[in-house]
Amino acid sequence: MVTGSKQIGVRVNESLWKEFREDVAERKGGVKGHLRTEVETALREYINASEGGDTHDRLTEIERKLEAVHTEVREMDEKKKDSGVSQTTEQRLNNISDQIEDETDGSPKVHEEVVELAIRENAGSSDPTIRRYKELLRQDEQLFNHPTNNALYFTDPTDYVMATNALRKGGQLDAGQYAEILDQYGEEWWLAQQEEQADDEPKGFQ
Repeated sequence: MVTGSKQIGVRVNESLWKEFREDVAERKGGVKGHLRTEVETALREYINASEGGDTHDRLTEIERKLEAVHTEVREMDEKKKDSGVSQTTEQRLNNISDQIEDETDGSPKVHEEVVELAIRENAGSSDPTIRRYKELLRQDEQLFNHPTNNALYFTDPTDYVMATNALRKGGQLDAGQYAEILDQYGEEWWLAQQEEQADDEPKGFQ
């Protein structure tokens, strides 16, 4: 189990990094929430490859992983069809999410002005459009309302859950408010985010 995380500050070829991000976006439907995992996977694959081993076994493993990726892509396509969200809207959502990530530079919280600017620049500036894309981002779990500050959002589910728990523990959320938030997402989803936090370094919020 991973007991901590390490911020790496190496510089890489710009075109290679762009190609990597595009590959992640194509396979995962966006880069938000996937970049760290994909970088870690790439590093692990490099280490495993450098250790050698039976060529046939390694090819079999690659084929297995490719099949898993193909299955995931098919499931994502079916999910998009069922959701009724057009490819144009999906692309706009990806662009909005990417711009928010670039603007926040890894911060777990984002101001509503940053979110609305990203929506205006990628989807439209009318109030109904802004409201619609905010709701779509929430449905995609790319945006979470801050429990006590209407001008702020969280962009990561684990950060959101841990912050909400901290606010409840600190008395800034009463039992009714906390229960309402939990009911919105469900106990199973809520607990899953806390298990994810156990694999990373503790984070503190105000």
